[in-house]
Amino acid sequence: MLEAINLHKSFGSNEVLKGINFTVNKGEVVAVLGSSGSGKTTLLRCISFLEKANHGEIVFDDFRKDITKVTNKEMRQLRMKMGFVFQGYNLFRNKTAIQNVLEGLTIARKVPLAEAKDIAVSVLDKVGMLDRADYYPDQLSGGQQQRVAIARAIAPSPEIVLFDEPTSALDPELTGEVLDVMKMLASEGTTMVVVTHEMGFAQSAANRVVFMDGGVIIEDRPSKEFFSSPKEESAKRFLRRTMFDYDYTI
Repeated sequence: MLEAINLHKSFGSNEVLKGINFTVNKGEVVAVLGSSGSGKTTLLRCISFLEKANHGEIVFDDFRKDITKVTNKEMRQLRMKMGFVFQGYNLFRNKTAIQNVLEGLTIARKVPLAEAKDIAVSVLDKVGMLDRADYYPDQLSGGQQQRVAIARAIAPSPEIVLFDEPTSALDPELTGEVLDVMKMLASEGTTMVVVTHEMGFAQSAANRVVFMDGGVIIEDRPSKEFFSSPKEESAKRFLRRTMFDYDYTI
């Protein structure tokens, strides 16, 4: 359903993405792994048009075009099909939890207010935040804020939800509540791309692992295969650094 073909992105003289070919099929949960600076977040931001790629093609269902020639109107239409969950929550600080969810429905998508309220109540309930609907972000823990952000992302029923390190700003005790919501979405068949350092989530919830290093995809394999028998030396080293119980011998 979503494909990036020969995707390149540079920041000045620093080439961050070096010809990425990346595909997500409907219903898949894809975990994007790799060390800091490998290009994971840039890939996510380019396919969601938060960054402008220098070269490549984008395919979304029956839409296919040079990614550098996508018009602003087409970008808006494609973004309507995506939900995005940011590392730092990106909630409006002057709006309550339910107002944060309503904003994208009533302003961006012109959903009638009464219908939008029903949707907002439903998704806040889904992520366990309905009892905090009238709380402002500063009154919520980091985990609660991220659950509101997830509710906002899924409220319009997007075709795919993109997660950029959704737990990296959280204390360990708060990480679990966010991962539980994400696992629930995965079990329901939500199409997800998750940039993460949470190896447990990648093992238990992802169908596929895409491992990046130095701006290229080194491995793209079913999750179980990646964790049981990585092929590339860089992937083996990464797993040894990030998994205390990992015993694969390099």
